[in-house]
Amino acid sequence: MEEHLLNEFEEFGLTPNKRVLEKCIELLKKYEITPDTLVNHWIGYAATKLNDEAPSLENMILFEKDLSKELSAKTKVKSEPLSESPVIHNITTITQIAEDDELLVGYGTPVRKSSVGAKRTSGLEGTPQNKRLAGLGQTYSVHTPSAFSPSTPGTSSKFSTRNNAGEVVVKYPADDAVINWTRSNETWEPDIQLHGTAETKLTTKYNYMFSRLRDKFDVLEEQINHLGDLVKRKLGIDDFDPNSVLKSETFHTIGRICCDATSGSRLNTSSLLLEGTRNTSSGQSVPLDVSQLREFSFFPGQVVAVEGSNPTGKKMVVTSVTTPPINPVLKTDVSIEGPLNVMVACGPFTLPDDLEFAPLVEFIQQVNALLPHLVIIMGPFVDVKNKKVECGDLDYTYQEQFDIVMKELQSKITNSVQVCIIPSWRDVHYRTVYPTPPFPQENKAPNVNFFSDPCVLNVNSIFIALTSTDILFHLSKEEIAVTPHGSDRLGRLVSHLFSQQSFYPLNPPSEEMSIDLEQAEDHCKLSFTPHLLFVPSDLRHFIKNVSGCVVVNMERAVKGFCGGTYSRLQITGEGSSVQIKAEIVRL
Repeated sequence: MEEHLLNEFEEFGLTPNKRVLEKCIELLKKYEITPDTLVNHWIGYAATKLNDEAPSLENMILFEKDLSKELSAKTKVKSEPLSESPVIHNITTITQIAEDDELLVGYGTPVRKSSVGAKRTSGLEGTPQNKRLAGLGQTYSVHTPSAFSPSTPGTSSKFSTRNNAGEVVVKYPADDAVINWTRSNETWEPDIQLHGTAETKLTTKYNYMFSRLRDKFDVLEEQINHLGDLVKRKLGIDDFDPNSVLKSETFHTIGRICCDATSGSRLNTSSLLLEGTRNTSSGQSVPLDVSQLREFSFFPGQVVAVEGSNPTGKKMVVTSVTTPPINPVLKTDVSIEGPLNVMVACGPFTLPDDLEFAPLVEFIQQVNALLPHLVIIMGPFVDVKNKKVECGDLDYTYQEQFDIVMKELQSKITNSVQVCIIPSWRDVHYRTVYPTPPFPQENKAPNVNFFSDPCVLNVNSIFIALTSTDILFHLSKEEIAVTPHGSDRLGRLVSHLFSQQSFYPLNPPSEEMSIDLEQAEDHCKLSFTPHLLFVPSDLRHFIKNVSGCVVVNMERAVKGFCGGTYSRLQITGEGSSVQIKAEIVRL
């Protein structure tokens, strides 16, 4: 239990001491909760009341009081019975209810006896209960990236007084070999091309988020059909059976995972639905009984094939689950002259309560000191979550502030360094839609390139996929999984992107996201496994080899009021062979 608890803390970059772990184990036994439930509660508590302090024995005692109140409140809400009949109101009571912001009660909706005519007191507005494994009675708090910023060891000081700049926190491969970051062949410049669909449709003006429901359905249907053909070849079958057919023998069917809202606001073992295709299952959904599976991993929007029986015609008893196959890394003829040095950083690039961009200046200095061949800089640049932006305390317009940042970048980075700039939906001056179009090309320096989010770059036949959107964090909130103890959770989250062949396979998306499905069909596909994948996230930094692809989460250039991290890589290759060395370094 102690090891499991420590792993959960380390996932958010925390390493509690022995006494804190003993106190946590005491809380687990006292309240009969799991380690990940406890850690989720702690992250939310520390972010809102302790300014992201590291866990100590003193603040654990305060945390226990908060935990006790929250768990007892949930138990009380669950135990309150609904009224047996609707409450009927006249025009006078409806007016009074409207004044109390309880207009829905006026429509005769059954309400809890203890809350008739009272305001809702269910905690944070719009924060649903997250029952990830309802069958096991486990509950999880819901957090969003805006609610907290997990701190990592050694970053508790202010940015200006930090003393750990330049520290290497992750190295790949994990050996003691020293990497020489000196640029060789200074005159050689890499050839950078966009791979895949041209960005013409994204750059032209269009009414995003104006898709018709039928068009959205067609996009989702096509995804299931495409991945279903791959699964059929993997299973060696000719076709799938309808999901709702009454059949006691086992059969295969295909569909996408959905959540039955009547069984909970979040996906759990009681709310699992499989939505079939129009051609195979007439678009019908069937509940899934996964009690016979020893391990599984599901999230909303995931396309899977299930094998099982449907003895009643109303619920499918699943015996096995098959996900789409992961395509191998693309074989190419690599053509680079000597080692290719790359540096990558993701915004925000300024502290959350100012717009001075000190971390960005520091990163530019590191670039000019090492002179890599290629620098990839991902937004947000003018972050919508910055406190000055939120309260409108700016000396310039959003666009003017962004132009100042771009001018600083282009004028200060040496011309011999190729720069790729990727936008973010969090850039307050730009389009808040995913996929996000590239920034306008006006007044750009010759060594600067603008690309969309997400995108795949072809750098001398080395394929680099990247997105500035935190898909890993979004997936981690929605995924339910039963896996062997000690399994690689972060690697599993990444493998979902390769299996679903998408930069953002979650559907419906996170509440903070606005996804245009018609554009995503062309620009969010990940139809092959690249050599490199960059997925910056608020989850703990890592460099992993997943299905032959080197996956890097360098986190962000700023974490709270502290310096964050960036990555630097050295790529060599000959023929179809590519070797990658990488480090994640504190800014």
